[in-house]
Amino acid sequence: MRAAAVLAFAFLAAAAGPALTQTAGQPAGQAAPVSDAALAARMAREAELADQNRRSELLNVEVNRKNAEVEARNAAARAAYATALAEHEAALAAREAEAARIRAEAEKAQADHAKAMAAWEADVAACRKGDVSRCGPKG
Repeated sequence: MRAAAVLAFAFLAAAAGPALTQTAGQPAGQAAPVSDAALAARMAREAELADQNRRSELLNVEVNRKNAEVEARNAAARAAYATALAEHEAALAAREAEAARIRAEAEKAQADHAKAMAAWEADVAACRKGDVSRCGPKG
């Protein structure tokens, strides 16, 4: 935490320019002479910042690579799901078409049976009334 505060102060001091490094009695705009220790500390901070930037960029590259891998897996999973869904919908449509065909055949068979029953009942009624031509099996 202390290192972060020092780095933040160094950054602010550099951004503020000579106003913060000016010593009492110096004319405005003139920076105080920099000691070897201060120069070494500044170089060390800059080296640390450069190293942090390098590590941060490497981490960003790794995170982006892993994100791309996850996105590729997700895209493959979405494509497989879409394919499976399309196959399921096609199979469902085929089953529904087959069920509709079977229902239509059953309805036709029931209608044919009802028609045949009505004709038979009419023949029986006519036969009972004496129309012998409508009695018995027709062949």
